[in-house]
Amino acid sequence: MTKNKKSVNYCYILFLFCFIGFLPTTILADESSPQLTIEGPSSIIKEGYFNVSVSAKSAQQKLNKLTIEVATDTGFTQNKKQFPALGDFSTISLTGFSDGLYHLRARAETSDGDVLVSNVIQVRVEHYPLWQALTLFFIGLIIFVAVVTTLLLFHRNWTHSRHHSHD
Repeated sequence: MTKNKKSVNYCYILFLFCFIGFLPTTILADESSPQLTIEGPSSIIKEGYFNVSVSAKSAQQKLNKLTIEVATDTGFTQNKKQFPALGDFSTISLTGFSDGLYHLRARAETSDGDVLVSNVIQVRVEHYPLWQALTLFFIGLIIFVAVVTTLLLFHRNWTHSRHHSHD
């Protein structure tokens, strides 16, 4: 009787494998293999703006209503912002970020109406310190004033020498 019971158990296991093999792949799909992929900067952002690229797993897939979601937590519950892509773009520039760690993901609809969600990436923004920005600004100001002064002096000398040579 135990031999029959073992063969019945093997039949159930075989039936289960066959059933799983014939399931549609959308039922088996999980977040470990997203249909969308988002890529962004891997280093610390110093300027407060950066580019992200979104691509579909299938190159033929047309994405509608592409939106980049940004949050300060991995669960996308705190400080959630959405940036819709205006047009048919795969690379989007995001700007206006203050210092902090941000989590980004993409969300889009297919032409069939299915909603696709991408993987989550992290972007760290740490702006240049104020003293460094002001130092660079004043160096640029000094160079600008020196160039303008030099141009004005040479122009004055050139017009002055032109008037004296014709006299």
